[in-house]
Amino acid sequence: MRNIFIICMISVLMGQFYISPFNTVFRLTLAVFFMSLFLIYFEDYSIMLITMSVGVSTFLFRSIVNFVGSDLSFLEVLGIYFPVLTYYVFFGLMFKFLSVRSYYDQPFNFFLSLWVCDSVANIIEAMVRRTWETASFENLVSTIILIGGIRTVMTMLTFYTVRHFHLKLKKQEQDKYFNELIFFISKLKTELFFLNKSRADIEETVAYSHEYYHRMENESDKAPFLKIAKDIHEIKKDYLRVIAGMNAVFKVDTHLNYMSVKDMLFIVKDNIGKMATEQGKKVEIMLEYDYLFVTPEFYTIISILNNLCVNSLDAISSFGRIRISVNYDFSEKQVKFEVEDTGEGIPEEKKTLVFDVGYTTKYDKTTGHMSTGIGLSHVKQLVQEMFSGDVWLDSLVGKGTRVGFVIPQEQLIKEVEG
Repeated sequence: MRNIFIICMISVLMGQFYISPFNTVFRLTLAVFFMSLFLIYFEDYSIMLITMSVGVSTFLFRSIVNFVGSDLSFLEVLGIYFPVLTYYVFFGLMFKFLSVRSYYDQPFNFFLSLWVCDSVANIIEAMVRRTWETASFENLVSTIILIGGIRTVMTMLTFYTVRHFHLKLKKQEQDKYFNELIFFISKLKTELFFLNKSRADIEETVAYSHEYYHRMENESDKAPFLKIAKDIHEIKKDYLRVIAGMNAVFKVDTHLNYMSVKDMLFIVKDNIGKMATEQGKKVEIMLEYDYLFVTPEFYTIISILNNLCVNSLDAISSFGRIRISVNYDFSEKQVKFEVEDTGEGIPEEKKTLVFDVGYTTKYDKTTGHMSTGIGLSHVKQLVQEMFSGDVWLDSLVGKGTRVGFVIPQEQLIKEVEG
């Protein structure tokens, strides 16, 4: 009821903006423009409830205002303004009968049906008031139709303008959610790769413990190895359940089997741009690619590029540039990816260490936290073991760093049907 009250108040107030083309109490007001918008947007509300509420409110408001400012009795004033109810009753009936709400995606039918509602209801009100006694019927109808057309155009322009911005905002929200989902899945797939890799290490450790258990002759010496083997076996079962669950998730059809290199780069750029803003850094992110292809391995590629860019962002203090490039080598049939930054660079003596597991050159000097990237060691493992590719690094202290990796075409670019 609160919304109905607000609708009535706005419509009544807008009803004070009007013209009286026939020198009578018959008015053509802006109230209808706002009421039409309310009927369009409040689809959960009954059409007749809105039109009758606005009609009664307008009728009472005009009657009371006129009674206070005239010498007429209240019943006489009610008689003068009672015909206004006929407009709102017939407008509601026509709006419902013509199913105006079903034509939002058909502009011409939408315009025509709304125009008919306005014009017919006004003509009926004018007839009830016997307005033709002070103006020719032809002039009466043509003026009402003209004003009705103008109000309908105003209503449509407002509706479609608001709708356009609403859909645009909704699309932006959907794109944001989609990009976040892509990154989430990319991270999960990367972790799944390393979980599968660690599973082999766990199995080797179990086998190693069993082997030493059987080698031991002293029962007291056997007990610790047996306990280790049992504990690791339990860990392995939990590990396998996690892996099976994650694999089941990735088997669900997401209807997104391929992604273009252009879309991958823009997703990474958008994410790194947001991170730079959050960290108060001004970083120019440049994208380059010389061949537009699609790949089913986009989750892993996005994860690798994003983590390399995170490393680059960590290496930039306040201002800088990150360039992400993708080049297709037709002669070698391979794709080369590079991430280059203008950060602090890596000293010569540390270049051979950056690919070691757990090594990083970047940390937050305030908190002492290490870099948020997965590390070049993991990047190297992903590229080499998943794609049979290779990774390299060039860096100059004070100039910046360039990390690249190359992947054979057959490991990355697939034929897409249709």
